[in-house]
Amino acid sequence: MTEYQHDRRMKKHMKRQKNNSDISQIESCGNDLIELTKEQVKAALTSLFIIQKQNRTVGSRKRRRDKNLDRSLETQTKKQKQIYSNIILSDITQAETIVLAASGLNKKQMKQVKKFVLIFNCHLLLLDEKTTFNQSITHLITDEIDTNDSLVCTLTKNVVFAIVQHCFVLSYRWIIECLQQNSIVNEEQYEIEGDNIFSTKHNGPRRSRLSKRPLMPLNHFMMIKGDSRHFLDFTNSELGDLAWLAGSIYIEQNRFPNTVFSRQCFLLIEDADVRNKNMFHRCIDKGLKFLRSEWLIRSIVEYRMANIVQYHCDPFDTIDRSE
Repeated sequence: MTEYQHDRRMKKHMKRQKNNSDISQIESCGNDLIELTKEQVKAALTSLFIIQKQNRTVGSRKRRRDKNLDRSLETQTKKQKQIYSNIILSDITQAETIVLAASGLNKKQMKQVKKFVLIFNCHLLLLDEKTTFNQSITHLITDEIDTNDSLVCTLTKNVVFAIVQHCFVLSYRWIIECLQQNSIVNEEQYEIEGDNIFSTKHNGPRRSRLSKRPLMPLNHFMMIKGDSRHFLDFTNSELGDLAWLAGSIYIEQNRFPNTVFSRQCFLLIEDADVRNKNMFHRCIDKGLKFLRSEWLIRSIVEYRMANIVQYHCDPFDTIDRSE
């Protein structure tokens, strides 16, 4: 063995011993537990991460609490959009609760109505196909056709129901005047006097409100028939409600009952729904009056019995209207 080979073998042996000693040191370190103090742990973490300390003043904490409070209020109110700000509530106490409904108003006008409700602590009933006019409503707010304080409104179903139930039917200007004065002003000078179909000055709403009495006599029996839409797009059931609210006896069956007192029987039907000419004339001979639904609606709107002659249902053009 040469000297070179001997030196090379010795170096390999020494290197092997060194590696074994390193492994034994690692194993011995792994078996020992190293305990660190809290200060050492904090110092180690500080060296690894940059801790940014937030200096919160009293004002910032207050703003944070207010922000959390606003969020909780939004959650309670289902995050409704805030419409009005700086509203001063009126301290006026009403003798009775005002329940409003609207007819023919645009979005801007409805916004003012909602503001009125908030200020004067009233109620607003939004009417749609599922929510019909009911007896809890005290004031119906309507549009006004002309700008010169005409007190003439667009005739709608809600207007008809409001009149038959003796409610205030008021121009939208009443809402504006109350908001300007921050007080509930007298309603009478804003009460609707006419409509865009029958008459511009019949004073039906006031006549109904002041009388508080049913329009129809008790001996008036009324039946509603037909598949067609009636005047103002009323349905059969809605006309039946109107007939009952107006004071007549509403008959849902197909036959008028016998009575010991004299009676008048009315069948509200449109011309297109009368098809049996012989039956039509036999009923007329027995005293049954075939009338178009417009007769009932006009009687309610003007709150006086309309002349039945011009509203006779006569699809066969055989009735003399010269009475």
